[in-house]
Amino acid sequence: MLSVCEHASVEEAGNELLTFILDPRNWVVLDRLRTDPASRPGDNPAYQRGVGRLRICASVDITPQLYVFLRVAFRGPGLSPTKAADHLEAFLKSRLPFTPNSEWQVEVDERRWIHFIRRYTGDTLQA
Repeated sequence: MLSVCEHASVEEAGNELLTFILDPRNWVVLDRLRTDPASRPGDNPAYQRGVGRLRICASVDITPQLYVFLRVAFRGPGLSPTKAADHLEAFLKSRLPFTPNSEWQVEVDERRWIHFIRRYTGDTLQA
């Protein structure tokens, strides 16, 4: 198991992890993950935090087409997508406004991580 930084609350974890992932130097270029799989946020403790038994993984991902997405995932015993959405609101509270009815894609993967994904920038990046 990865050794991740532990926090007392989801809000505290969000404040620290968002500071890290929103720095463009820490954005994840998805094309590079093929050649360096160890840099995947799910395998890199720098992109993860813990609050009790709840695990949080977050990143800003850049696609090959230069679209930029914010991804926040939660995993914990008995966690439902509805409860994970409550955690998402608390996680974002200090840095990003959580607008009701905002468009987040929700996915549950085979390892039972609940992922919330949305565009982070309105346009594609310009090279």
